[in-house]
Amino acid sequence: MTKKFIDPKGDYIFFIPTEWGYRNGMYDAKEADPDSFELYENSVGCFQISCNPKTKGEIPKLIENNKLKAQEVGKINLEFIEKYVSAEKFDMYLWFAVVNDKFIMCKYIYDSDKKESKKIKEEIEKAKNCLKTIMVIEEEHKTEILAFERFTKFMNSLVASVDLKNRAYKNGSSIELVVLLANQIDALLRLTLILKKQLDNSTDEIDTTLIFQKETDRPIMEKKVYKMALDEGLITQSLHDELFELYNQRNKVIHRYIITDLLTKDVMKVVYDYAVMEEKVGGIVRKYEQKQFQQKIGIYGTDTSPDHPIDEETKKKVIGAIKEKHADYRINKDITFE
Repeated sequence: MTKKFIDPKGDYIFFIPTEWGYRNGMYDAKEADPDSFELYENSVGCFQISCNPKTKGEIPKLIENNKLKAQEVGKINLEFIEKYVSAEKFDMYLWFAVVNDKFIMCKYIYDSDKKESKKIKEEIEKAKNCLKTIMVIEEEHKTEILAFERFTKFMNSLVASVDLKNRAYKNGSSIELVVLLANQIDALLRLTLILKKQLDNSTDEIDTTLIFQKETDRPIMEKKVYKMALDEGLITQSLHDELFELYNQRNKVIHRYIITDLLTKDVMKVVYDYAVMEEKVGGIVRKYEQKQFQQKIGIYGTDTSPDHPIDEETKKKVIGAIKEKHADYRINKDITFE
């Protein structure tokens, strides 16, 4: 079983085993570092891939020394030159290819004293299978592909927040529940605004303005989202006013728990009200998901109904996405998923 990975810069796409996780977030990697993957549990090695301009640094020499010829962009089953390097502590397999003006380098690195292990051989074989799926993305398709990938990350983050919410309910963490429920309602309204825009414009294009915020972007706050939802007819004036009041209660919990006479039992009442509101907003989302499914427009305009139960393979992918969002081994020990 495999899952799709798209380079954050939109340079390439390929498929990795479901049991591999994206490790850059866990190791605080910089943007210039290669994308790295390894087993979620009991890792024995690391697969890395980088895609750079073929004129960068020492790359021209590598291309010349290995007599690499440029291959066509937008195709899979690329031809790679393979190298094996053995060192005192680490061994690695290296693979090189040139695609149009890009140089792709892949590695599989592991402890040299484990080179004969069955597990290492299995992982190297997985790495070689990954190579067969690598495709450099054509420039004209980057925006569309990156938008869908951004939407996928948004949905994965939403599911990860549900995992945190489940833990908070189990632990009776009332203040954490207020934060998470408010966050989820905001996310659900943003999602519904995207779905409605797709329906209104009869398009599959995804407007990422509401679902991704860079560090330097001016934020679109929750109250603005409530107003947008009201203006688009997604919620009634009454529901809009309830959301505003709940948001004021949220602020009181977060900012004034210590300096007011607010009691913890009062916070639990806010949790209950937010849980009821989440059900209401969730119903609105489901309505628009079904509209897309019936009209065959947008994200849910597929042949599979949005309320179709997920299979085991999809479940494993979702759990993997939750782990990558948390990016912490200790947190990932106790994933909750229903």
